[in-house]
Amino acid sequence: MRVPANILRTGLRTLRPLFTSERVSLPVKRRVVELIAGATRVPAGVRAESAILGGVPVERTTRSNACADGAILFLHGGGYASGSARSYRGLAGALAAAAGLPVVVADYRLAPEHPFPAALDDALSVYHALRQQVTTIAVAGDSAGGGLTLALAQRIRDGSVPAPAVLGLICPWLDLAVDQAAARPPAKDPLIVPSLTAEWCSFYVGERDASDPGISPVYGDLASLPPIIMHSAGDDPLAIDADRLERAMAAQPSSVLIHRRYTDRWHDFHLQVGALADADDAVALFGGQLAEVIASSQENRGAKRRIP
Repeated sequence: MRVPANILRTGLRTLRPLFTSERVSLPVKRRVVELIAGATRVPAGVRAESAILGGVPVERTTRSNACADGAILFLHGGGYASGSARSYRGLAGALAAAAGLPVVVADYRLAPEHPFPAALDDALSVYHALRQQVTTIAVAGDSAGGGLTLALAQRIRDGSVPAPAVLGLICPWLDLAVDQAAARPPAKDPLIVPSLTAEWCSFYVGERDASDPGISPVYGDLASLPPIIMHSAGDDPLAIDADRLERAMAAQPSSVLIHRRYTDRWHDFHLQVGALADADDAVALFGGQLAEVIASSQENRGAKRRIP
């Protein structure tokens, strides 16, 4: 059922005091995130199941007659401190339907119980295990999962491991140093405010320097990365991270970054797929973009195999 954008915006705005109040415990905040992310239903014709990959719990969503030799590894958002693979079944299902590919959502360990580099280590473990099952992988993520996606791609490259075919970033959180310094400028987002990203940053980073590229990958080496598909939202205070990445990638020879900015939309509005028309369109576009790059990669690999 479609819901007008202004109603959804108001609903998210009413939740902001829960996230910004010091009187609300982290377990309660986590349950609210589960409700927000889990409100989206798995589309008809898509199957969701739990599994273990590389020692990490995952949720695998698959459309009937999906591509058997490719997959999307999806890293969920939630500020590194909340969110789960199970609550992302709806978004993952919509993405699986749009891309025609299985989507594997990693249930990486959360901060502050498991600060950096736990999430990155878990993501790498799942990537290695998934490579044993399929030949072509896209790595994608939203919010903190978007930052984790870029950090994972850098670690894969530096470890001389075969790279993903494409990276997908939805409203990515790429510069935690800004939040460690409490210097993120506000925006018109109904839910996300700088004090909230500063709190999440402290959970994940602890006493480390947030400009460490494993934490804030926009400070890392951006050379020789796979093509990047990026969506951002005009009212999102994290949109400045997307803009910074776009500028940095423009200076890289032969880099490919396709950036779609949705004006008058809030952080991670893709999570409202099934309720918001713009989210439906954005997820359909995102899935199609990832699938197109994967198909091209598979064709190129096939052509190389046919060369005598």
